[in-house]
Amino acid sequence: MHKLSNKMIVTIGVLIILLGSFLLLSNYFREKKEAAYEQISIALATEEEDNTPQNVEAEETEEPKQPNPEYDTGEYLGILDIPKINLNRGFYDKDNEYNNVSHNVTFLEPSNYPDEKNGNVILVAHSGSSYLGYFKHLYQLVVGDVAYITYKNHKYEYKIVNIYNETKDGDVTIYRNKNKQTLTMITCTKDSDTEQTIYIAELQNVD
Repeated sequence: MHKLSNKMIVTIGVLIILLGSFLLLSNYFREKKEAAYEQISIALATEEEDNTPQNVEAEETEEPKQPNPEYDTGEYLGILDIPKINLNRGFYDKDNEYNNVSHNVTFLEPSNYPDEKNGNVILVAHSGSSYLGYFKHLYQLVVGDVAYITYKNHKYEYKIVNIYNETKDGDVTIYRNKNKQTLTMITCTKDSDTEQTIYIAELQNVD
């Protein structure tokens, strides 16, 4: 049996060290990547969000122009205010019967409340032309625009830091900094039947 030379032993040792370091770094970066986003399930009732001309016309003729007053009863959990697009709309708590995209801006189940440290407020609404299209002008927003949430007598100011589209398939991946309190708004993409747009905003100030 041939003995390994010192040079070969050193070479094998270096290779083992390099392989071990590579595996450790791979695990580290994978964990960092996984910590940077969260995936949630969402269904935006596609049959109600069809933007084809025929369905839009049907909505305009068959749906009332103003919400049924019964959907405005009760006490809102918070108020979403986006001055740029003249949006000012209340939303209900998760267990409220009117917390549904068929009635209002919806406070999605995986959401945190605005005052939770490093939490994520997730709001969803339709973008169609009927009165339920509360997010129909969200497409006008750009990075740097601001949105406000009034909650428990405090006003939370958020600044949009990222906007991106995803295929509308029932799942949404939210890319955000989990070390910050964020607001995520989700709606169908303008002029698209197959995509949805995600707006990520980070907390700037609380009054």
